[in-house]
Amino acid sequence: MNAPVGGGGLESVLWWAGLALLGALVALDEHSLVQSWFGQPLPAAVLAGALAGQPQAGLASGLLLQLAVIGNLPVGASYRLDTGSAAVGMTAGAVLAGWSAPAVLLARSTWTAPATWQLGWLLVCMAAASLLGGVLVQGEQRTHLRWMLSGYRSVRDGDLRRLEQLHGRCLGLTGLRGAVLTLVWALVSLWLWLVAAAGMPESARAALAWLPLLVPALAAGTLLERFGYRPGWPLVAVSAVTGFVVVRFLV
Repeated sequence: MNAPVGGGGLESVLWWAGLALLGALVALDEHSLVQSWFGQPLPAAVLAGALAGQPQAGLASGLLLQLAVIGNLPVGASYRLDTGSAAVGMTAGAVLAGWSAPAVLLARSTWTAPATWQLGWLLVCMAAASLLGGVLVQGEQRTHLRWMLSGYRSVRDGDLRRLEQLHGRCLGLTGLRGAVLTLVWALVSLWLWLVAAAGMPESARAALAWLPLLVPALAAGTLLERFGYRPGWPLVAVSAVTGFVVVRFLV
């Protein structure tokens, strides 16, 4: 299905409501409920792309963001970023603005094409949104802690309804944060896309076209460092060179 952009019709309202609902569910899955990992950047972006009629765009953007944050596992309060809202909102906004991932991004005929530098630009936007959203996530966690501390009174008086109400309040705040941020990032992405397409210099576009090729190297270095291999940056450099050679001369 194609996402309705303009107008105030019922179809447009329902589409934006569906996007907000997806953002809320992703946020809840990341931090509060099942933690099925569908709220991770890759599946979240694919779902957003499918909602906007371009699942392949979600696959391209979500895979890169997933690799970039591969060391940031969603384990309780240690999860410091907000990649889910960023992946959903930014991907949907980019598709609304007209971006479409080519079928073969890493073929030599397309890896410096406009869609590739645009993919690099989208990754930069998603990374910035993840960091900014992470600030709200940390504030939300502190709020949850203050609320739940009052739940200790239930130990004394046995009123379990208080705990249920506090739990529901925490879930509601998380879902609201995910929905609002998703809509904000979608609108920001839509606006940034038009500005970037009109005014970005060729040198910046060339640099951004390299970014999708370097992210897998960053992921490889991160994983090796996680498993205790030090230092990580030489491994990233070697992986980057290897990735470039493979893509440039063998693919």
